[in-house]
Amino acid sequence: GGPHTLILGRASPPVSPESLALRVLQTIVFHNASSTDTEVKALLGDLETLALNCSTCEIRFLQPWAPQLLAAKEWQDLELEIHRSLADFVLTANRIVQQMGADYPFVTQASIGCELHPNQTSRGFYDIGVNGEGFIHFDEAAGAWLAGTANQLVLRVSSLVNWDKNANTRLQYFLRITCIYVIHSFAQSGRESLERQERPVAVVFARAPPAAGTPSSTLVVCRVTGFYPRPIRVSWLQDGEEVAPGWRLNSTGILPNADLTYQLRSSLAVEPGDGHSYACRVEHVSLGGHSLLIPWRHSRRWRRGLVVGITLGVLVVAAVAVAVALWWSRRRGVPAPSGPGGGGGAIHPVTVPSVLSSQGRPGLWTWGVQGFRGQQPQRGYRPLPWEHGP
Repeated sequence: GGPHTLILGRASPPVSPESLALRVLQTIVFHNASSTDTEVKALLGDLETLALNCSTCEIRFLQPWAPQLLAAKEWQDLELEIHRSLADFVLTANRIVQQMGADYPFVTQASIGCELHPNQTSRGFYDIGVNGEGFIHFDEAAGAWLAGTANQLVLRVSSLVNWDKNANTRLQYFLRITCIYVIHSFAQSGRESLERQERPVAVVFARAPPAAGTPSSTLVVCRVTGFYPRPIRVSWLQDGEEVAPGWRLNSTGILPNADLTYQLRSSLAVEPGDGHSYACRVEHVSLGGHSLLIPWRHSRRWRRGLVVGITLGVLVVAAVAVAVALWWSRRRGVPAPSGPGGGGGAIHPVTVPSVLSSQGRPGLWTWGVQGFRGQQPQRGYRPLPWEHGP
């Protein structure tokens, strides 16, 4: 079934925070030697902070606090520097294509930036891919470009870009010093956005095993969604004890939602009739050191099926009753009520709420029949057309 009971569990250890990264993502489509399309975006953690319109190289601010990071003149200087860097990148790429005899079109993707770990250590990175595959990357410690594969073209390119030792030294300084300074500045200005918290919403439900074949395990799924920030821990408890990692457990991993929150599904294989109790446990920073426990029991699936069966049965009986009542009234010539206080039996339509709603509220409303009870219609009742005799 689909239990929606959320129990605030005992205090749990805090979920480890993630490293904070500042990364600039650059994508360039090389149609030919003179035609390119370029897209550049800067992210602080998972927040899109800046974007670049490379037709004019004008920086667009995607967060309200972003313009305050630099003075107006500094932003203008940065735009010019980005324009020069992109022009150099395109020129170098075209030169390599000509020297190596490569073909157009192709796509380059670059990720440059740094990440700050909770223990205050840091790491800089500059990775370049071509046509969706890793190509070369900059080794911050060595101060040199390394090939991503043993492909001869990749090896020749890495050797070519390593000729300029001064450029490598400047890049090393940027990744180690400048980028770390910038990420601290960004994090300070965007603290409110970075520290936003959204509580997870969780539900447990069972996926029925295949109808044919030998009895198989029931897959119990815990769906957790709407949480922020990203770090979360979802585990399964069997009779109060955490289920150890193994073939019974599976997870989608953490996936993004459209509203800048996240979702995850964790599943557990349960043998039919094993007699154990199960619960999904969710730990997240927004829960204040506590955890959510969402229980699941075998009987719930059966109970829901029973409710559905009973409801469908009621609908069928009601439909038959309507048909019989119409036939009987016409067969026997039952007189219609002549007005207020008039005699005669009447079929009174009533609503029968089915209990299909998973929230415990009336869900699907269906029409039933109360039938002939020889009672007088209420004052002001107007007979329906099918209540008249033939």
